[in-house]
Amino acid sequence: MGILGSGRRRAVLAGAAAAALVILAVVLPWALRAGPPATNAPSAAAPSAAATAPAAEGISKIKHVVIITQENRSFDSYFGTYPGADGIPMKDGKPAVCVPDPAEGGCVRPFYNSADSNAGGPHSHSDATADINGGAMDGFVAQAEKGLSGCGATSTKCRYSTTMPTDVMGYHDGRDLPNYWAYAQNFALQDHLFASAASWSLPAHLYLVSEWSAKCTKAGDPSSCVNALQDPDPAPEPEIIKDTLIGKCQAGMDLDPCREALEAAGIDPGLAAQIDQLIGTSCKPTDSYAICQAAVDAAPVSDGLKKKLTEAARKLELPDYAWTDLTFLLHKHQVPWAYYVFDGTEPDCRNDAATCDPVKQDAKTPGLWNPLLYFDTVKEDGEQGNIKPLGGFYDAARKGTLPAVTWVAPTDKVSEHAPAKISTGQAYVAGLINAVMSGPDWDSTAIFLNWDDWGGFYDHETPPVVDNNGYGLRVPGLVISPYAKKGFIDHQVLSQDAYFKFIEDDFLGGERIDPATDGRPDARPDVREDNPQLGDLTQSFDFTQAPLPPLILPNATTY
Repeated sequence: MGILGSGRRRAVLAGAAAAALVILAVVLPWALRAGPPATNAPSAAAPSAAATAPAAEGISKIKHVVIITQENRSFDSYFGTYPGADGIPMKDGKPAVCVPDPAEGGCVRPFYNSADSNAGGPHSHSDATADINGGAMDGFVAQAEKGLSGCGATSTKCRYSTTMPTDVMGYHDGRDLPNYWAYAQNFALQDHLFASAASWSLPAHLYLVSEWSAKCTKAGDPSSCVNALQDPDPAPEPEIIKDTLIGKCQAGMDLDPCREALEAAGIDPGLAAQIDQLIGTSCKPTDSYAICQAAVDAAPVSDGLKKKLTEAARKLELPDYAWTDLTFLLHKHQVPWAYYVFDGTEPDCRNDAATCDPVKQDAKTPGLWNPLLYFDTVKEDGEQGNIKPLGGFYDAARKGTLPAVTWVAPTDKVSEHAPAKISTGQAYVAGLINAVMSGPDWDSTAIFLNWDDWGGFYDHETPPVVDNNGYGLRVPGLVISPYAKKGFIDHQVLSQDAYFKFIEDDFLGGERIDPATDGRPDARPDVREDNPQLGDLTQSFDFTQAPLPPLILPNATTY
């Protein structure tokens, strides 16, 4: 087949009239844009990073860093037609690239997609490798089509579209993303921000707090941790325990798998009833190893059966992240921090599976988007209370009590992870930023808005290779601050590692997460902040300029 087309504290603005003028001036030009520009040549209004001098000497003006991380969008899918950015290659105003479509034949060009809900693609480590394809950047449609193999033909839980895998080639512009494009126009956009890890969401979020993705064999021992880019000790999954005695009987004692397992173990009906009660009350898939093991220890069963149950119970054990994360250094330097979790459901399936049931998340339960509760350093420092429900963020922002470092993690419906609605995520993010801008901390805050990985969506830029873990594909990046350069496009090579470098330079005297100096040796491949390819995030700032005013945007939602 042929080609498939398709520096002053302001609690609020001076008044309602001023707010309305700001909104009209910055939002409508993007919302009314009819389509992609004819060229991607840098515009005169977008100064280059290379043409400006470092501004790091003023970094201490930033007293609060807020890292807002959304889900699964590539740079080209959101800013591929933004004027002056390194976006989708164009010729005569039309996309000049065409990605092979093995299922239908021919190829697919990037196309404008106005749909609020999109179908993403698989985004595991192997999918990143396949999408990049040695630098050809042409594996996106093929991987999206392969991803459908993990879904039934009529599955209602599939993360990918069974009818439009070519959605991964779609892009949006200011008509669909008025708030994000307004932030880019009024603050700083980064068009070479690469995901720190070439993998899915759990490794990405581990990198966002620790600059590594690993698994450990011994609790409390960083030296027992080894590199794990795809499967870094995720929380227990049904597949892990399904072949054990507990796993076979979780679904019901009267089912054949359980009866057969009990018979093979020589368990009579009376004892089976006790085992049934034990599993049903203490060894459910949601129970921890400690809870299950305590019940096994107290059970009136033989030592041989206890051994079998103990072996199964250990598979319920939660992961232990023994390597060093950023909170270790923050605690050492007495720098306050908080990690806000939006209670709800996790945005993605575990291990980037194509289909799954919803998994609950909240601030008190460790999980894929709440990984700090798994870290030994957080537990040893007694800082589990720093991980809080999202509602506390709005209160802190409005009252001026934000800590020095803040992370914000979304729930499924606001995450923008396909197929979640873009508009819902955009309104949620605007609500977070409006809260900061309406509070007394605005004049000393830097907000780093980013997306954790590319989500299978097309991007044309080949990621630099820094070690065996990354970089991953490009993601959108925005710096929103009174000291951000207005309308600036930062063309430096950056990754989310640059957030660590900025925080360490600002609050920690330049100390790095370095196993050679932090007293917690682990096997991480390098000190990411010191990689020579990593640019300097302060290039997106001008600490000598008059502070930019707040930009309170409409269509914002507070939860």
